[in-house]
Amino acid sequence: MSLKIRLQRHGAKHSPYYRMVVADSRFPRDGRFVEILGTYAPKAEQFGDRINLKIERIDHWMGVGALPSDTARSLINKAKKGPISEAKRERRSKKRAKSAETAEKPPAEPVEAPSAKPVEAPSAEPVEAASAETAEVPPVEASSPETVEA
Repeated sequence: MSLKIRLQRHGAKHSPYYRMVVADSRFPRDGRFVEILGTYAPKAEQFGDRINLKIERIDHWMGVGALPSDTARSLINKAKKGPISEAKRERRSKKRAKSAETAEKPPAEPVEAPSAKPVEAPSAEPVEAASAETAEVPPVEASSPETVEA
């Protein structure tokens, strides 16, 4: 018998309410089960009312070999962490308000780039051309007849 920890759906249309149960994997979702391990009400306002699980019993069944479904595993992890503290909730709300505030501000006025310095006109002094006598030319090595053979 392979055991699964999974959710059974209860409640009316558009207002779901789930039970976390241990059941044989061969039985239908809302069918026969071994034990109820807790409840999950996704529409509840407060965290304590939303997830209500028996963590000790869940640990027992997991120790015996029951495997939780993906959703059940996620809810178990959330229940073990517990609700976030009021201080953390306030920090998050301040951070969100600050990010919303910066998103609503119009962009800052563009900063004008400093104007370029005026280019001075070249002076009227003539530039002397380099004469062939003063220009240094590297000496050309005389090629030997041995290296110039074709």
